[in-house]
Amino acid sequence: MKPSRILLFLPLILLIACGRTEEWQSPPASITLVESIPEETFLDVPEIPQTVDIWLDAINSAEQTLDIAQFYIAHREGEALEPVLDAVIAAGHRGVEVRILVEKKFEEVYADALLRLRTTPGSEIRLYDISAPTGGGVHHAKYFIVDGRTVFVGSQNWDWRALTQINELGVRVTNLPVASAFAHLFAFDWALAGGASIVQAGRSAGTCTTPFPVVITDSLGRHEITPVFSPDDLLPQGLLWDETAILDLIRGAKDSLKLQLLTYRSHPPLEEALRAAAGRGVRVQILVSDWSLHPGQQEDLKQLQSEPNVTVQFSSIPEHSRGFISFARVEHGKYLIADRDRAWIGTGNWSRDTFLSSRNAGIILTSRALVARLHSKFNRSWDGPYVTEIDPEVTYTPRKRDDGSDS
Repeated sequence: MKPSRILLFLPLILLIACGRTEEWQSPPASITLVESIPEETFLDVPEIPQTVDIWLDAINSAEQTLDIAQFYIAHREGEALEPVLDAVIAAGHRGVEVRILVEKKFEEVYADALLRLRTTPGSEIRLYDISAPTGGGVHHAKYFIVDGRTVFVGSQNWDWRALTQINELGVRVTNLPVASAFAHLFAFDWALAGGASIVQAGRSAGTCTTPFPVVITDSLGRHEITPVFSPDDLLPQGLLWDETAILDLIRGAKDSLKLQLLTYRSHPPLEEALRAAAGRGVRVQILVSDWSLHPGQQEDLKQLQSEPNVTVQFSSIPEHSRGFISFARVEHGKYLIADRDRAWIGTGNWSRDTFLSSRNAGIILTSRALVARLHSKFNRSWDGPYVTEIDPEVTYTPRKRDDGSDS
């Protein structure tokens, strides 16, 4: 770790040693839900700010460090990601140390943005091949950390389409213990991407000793936050596995569960928990995109739809008036709402690979006010004009995702 990073985290280290991580909140702690919506739709929730505004605000505030972990970075000239990349480059020019970690498989597909960012002073990019230690997974996490104090995590890839052509959900948290948990993960993956062994990466990352959840109190009320990650066997010491936390959410639900994902595949631990919840009278609503209609996924969804108290719908967002856009016009959020006050917000779809092989990240949230906004977000899609309830007797055609140009 460079001296500047040691100095940045020294106050946090001292407070953790004194057992006072929840009480120290400087700069002021905060949490904000963040959304993107496809242009020409009615899916926005007025109380939830737009992604590009929050990203620019966070990046422009960076003074010392900016750590970016992404699945890929896809830029098109003149589109909404351009000012974000400009802000990263500007941060490097003003002396911010910029580190960027991306999944290796997209190195050639989306080379232009990486080439542009590599020229930024004080920046370093590492390509991460997580498939060897995990047996075939990918680096699917989407988060960034500003000055070790603010973290953004959510479904939004660093992709121009994620800002204007896809329905997305994320969260910005300014809180040192929460950001520190993500910093432990980033340090671990950064070391692995640099050629370190798992043991060496663990030493680089250190142990997260914060007792989660941490609490943020603001004008909306009290919010409890616990960072969670996957896969379980490739985490720094002290970080929590998201599958276990999600199971706790499902098993604790009394009235309702609302799940939104891009795609769903049966993963027995979670699916059995959903069925058990429905069996005890919990109303389970599952909303996926029409990308989930490939034969195996379609069959999984139909089996769930046949369960009492379970309703499955898929969303088909109309094409943009200017024509077909590859890998766009889709529900891409990844979140689960349990009753009126608890939720998971993350980066992964539900499948065996998500939890056992691929890198994903998220938070568990307990908050009456923010979960109310999540309900509004979910209901906007669920009750909107783009959804169809799954009929087990109908064979659906999966939606075309791209035009073959890899754009």
